Amino acid sequence: MKPMANHYHDLVNVYANSSSEELRIIILKYSEAFTRDNNMGLAKQVATSLYKRNIQRLTKTFLTLSLSDVASRVQLSSAVEAERYILNMIKSGEIYASINQKDGMVLFKDNPEKYNSPEMFLNVQNNITHVLDQVKQINKMEEEIILNPMYVKKALGSQDDDLTSQHPKTFSGDPTD
Repeated sequence: MKPMANHYHDLVNVYANSSSEELRIIILKYSEAFTRDNNMGLAKQVATSLYKRNIQRLTKTFLTLSLSDVASRVQLSSAVEAERYILNMIKSGEIYASINQKDGMVLFKDNPEKYNSPEMFLNVQNNITHVLDQVKQINKMEEEIILNPMYVKKALGSQDDDLTSQHPKTFSGDPTD
């Protein structure tokens, strides 16, 4: 499969390296293939995701940073573009920060959630219930597969083949053979 989807494989590898510039080059290099597959929008979403991921990494390293430094470190085209990304990320709750418009500085903040409210407890409880429901569903599916006669036949069939190849039947009835 890899040779047939090499451009997607390259996209994944570059994303893992966190290099926005390399990602931009890969998207340009394979733009015809992404467009042909109707996946250019997906490739652009990957680029946006990488910018956001790199901005989130900056929040773990810096307390304050200028918008132009953010743009430079994340490899965005300008401080205006960096500001747009940061404002969208603040709005969606992906990061906690404030921007001083006068200085052009970003102040990164810690998550204000203290995880001690009844709403948060209910949220965690709902998430645990959802995960347990998924585990039950997976176990049920696994049981259905294991009990499926076709699966059992195929699984035992490969074992029978192994047994016969290890111990071929050579009995001829004559003990001198």
